[in-house]
Amino acid sequence: NNISNTVYLIAIAIRFLPYVTTNNISNTVYGCPRFFSSMTLAKLLGSNHHNMSIVLIVKFIILFSIYNAQPVYGKISSGKALLTGDKSEALLTKFAISAGTMGKFDLSLKIPTAKGMYTDERYLKVHFFADESWTVKASKAPTCQEKVKYAARIKSVSFDYATVDKEEVWLANISVDDLPADSHSIRYWYITLDDCSLELSYHAEKDAPEMEFQYTILNGDGMGGHTHFSADLLGMKTLHLVQILISLTLFLFVSVRILKTFMVPQGQVHIALITVGCALSLDILSNLSETVHAGWYTINGIGSYTFDCLASHFEAQCDALIALVLILVGSGWTLPSDVIVTGADQNMAMLGTNSVIQKLVVGLRSPALAIQQLKSGNPTSILLFSVFILHAVLAQWGRTFDEEFDSFHALDHAAGRYLMIFRVILGLIFLIGAASVRNTGRCPRALFPFLNKFQLVGLTWFLSLPFVSMLSSSSLPDHKKHLFMATGSALVQACSLASLVWLFTADASASAYHRLNTVVTDNMSLSSDSLSGSGASSSGKMWKIGKRKIRLD
Repeated sequence: NNISNTVYLIAIAIRFLPYVTTNNISNTVYGCPRFFSSMTLAKLLGSNHHNMSIVLIVKFIILFSIYNAQPVYGKISSGKALLTGDKSEALLTKFAISAGTMGKFDLSLKIPTAKGMYTDERYLKVHFFADESWTVKASKAPTCQEKVKYAARIKSVSFDYATVDKEEVWLANISVDDLPADSHSIRYWYITLDDCSLELSYHAEKDAPEMEFQYTILNGDGMGGHTHFSADLLGMKTLHLVQILISLTLFLFVSVRILKTFMVPQGQVHIALITVGCALSLDILSNLSETVHAGWYTINGIGSYTFDCLASHFEAQCDALIALVLILVGSGWTLPSDVIVTGADQNMAMLGTNSVIQKLVVGLRSPALAIQQLKSGNPTSILLFSVFILHAVLAQWGRTFDEEFDSFHALDHAAGRYLMIFRVILGLIFLIGAASVRNTGRCPRALFPFLNKFQLVGLTWFLSLPFVSMLSSSSLPDHKKHLFMATGSALVQACSLASLVWLFTADASASAYHRLNTVVTDNMSLSSDSLSGSGASSSGKMWKIGKRKIRLD
């Protein structure tokens, strides 16, 4: 009941929050009539007596927060800007306006009098750049004076003395009520604050002090009103919902498969299947976190840093798990010892005797053993931990470059480029491992067609992110890049997760791999007719949970 009530609350929030308008806020709770809110609360309280006090508190806090939330008037961001001779302009924001509508922009600049006064405001301007004028020309201009030539609109800044929250400040307000889009297409606007005179003559910091800014920007909704969602983000909610449904379906399928196995006496499940289940759960949590972030954004125009951060890190670790499973399976993990070389003392001529690459590939075929040898510097264990750590570092680093709703897969910054390079390196390791399985001289020819297809699928996953990024950068307008990147990443992620579920759950008749692997079958050798499913069995490396076992090799 606790779970069902929580889900019910979330459903209410998702159902009604998108319909908030400033016109009916006095009569509704963000699209939900006040009497309905009271009835809903009564229904939710119900007759559930299990942990009732906790349930009551949670319900009250959530409903009270929704009930008393203030209407959002636009995307709200704040920060500080210090213009100098070396950096005479600051990019405040980028925002897409829907086709055939008008956007609005309000900016407040504040300088505490204790920090000084902006002595020469003549050249302090707010410039508005449209689409290609910024990306193709202005952003590549060598100087501020060259850059501002491409601006479509200019607003002067003039400070006046004021008192704000009992603090004496110099205050300037800039408003634009008619930021247009094209009649049939979205238009991206880039907005900068700059003072080109700083490039030409020296100004002491007290004469051009640091400014505190806060801006609100709105997109036209096509019905005479406004929304704070940038036009390039309007399809993201649907995309996240589709991702959740796909991953949840796969996760339930895998969970049922694992539970059925554990219900059998002496039941045995391979850790590869559990790993795929973990990847699916991370993908679900990532999309749920981003959905919650979007819900809060609907309320306050800022969103939730916590949930947005969690979304990035859940997605990063999901990618890390998929990359490792592909590399491990491609290197021969889950295949019986008759097919692969499992000892470092056994020579693989193509990799060099006792070379680091040979030790790496051998370790990838038995990751549980490699992890135990971390202290001895086993290259496989170092690689395994590095994949998780680097994905986490790059995810957090990437968050420092751009604004809310920019996904972990945005590659137009240094962290994204390093992620792309890292993916290519992992793809090379995947190819080396897969080639070593084919060329050991032990691999049966019946397995070759599967290995060829698996190499193609794996390589596609590793190179998909760089490919989608380069395609969007070279051939798409700015307002389509974000959704294209997100959709492309989601499609590849869904296909890869579905493929891994099939790989570890299909029966022995699905492929030669399924007749050999230690996930679906219990084969440990190719004696007699293993390719027809009658190989010998062995216990292999196991974790034991009571009478149940988790297979590691």
